[in-house]
Amino acid sequence: MRNAIKMVGLLSALALSACGGDKGEDLGQFIGTWQPISGMTTEVCQGYTYTSGLSNLTWNMGISSDLLQNGGTCPIMADANGATATGVPGQSCSLSDGTGTTGTVNLAGYTFVVSPDGHTATENASGSITYFGGGASLPCTFNETGSYQKIGR
Repeated sequence: MRNAIKMVGLLSALALSACGGDKGEDLGQFIGTWQPISGMTTEVCQGYTYTSGLSNLTWNMGISSDLLQNGGTCPIMADANGATATGVPGQSCSLSDGTGTTGTVNLAGYTFVVSPDGHTATENASGSITYFGGGASLPCTFNETGSYQKIGR
């Protein structure tokens, strides 16, 4: 009888561990400020290509998604699965340069993967941006790749 009770306890523990764990514990690896080590954003528009460096990112707990990232052009909502945060589909935002030019950013794909050491990560993003100004519009695409180091919680 005692062996049967031990077996039921063991099976229950295995079943619970297979269901995932504490989601907050999994998200903790993302939460904090990440500084770029290398990488760039490349925009391709009609007639020209523009590249820019990356800025610090800050990951926080999300409300309608697991995570919310601030620091880039637009906030990004992401859901986590293990060490990978994947952008929630269908995200877009508006931007303005303060001189009358505005834009709409549509995120097509996004991943942020924390390495096993928990201190470095890689980011990949792609999508489109349409700029509006002076009565004209300019459609562009973008790709972003970067490596980051965690600098704060």
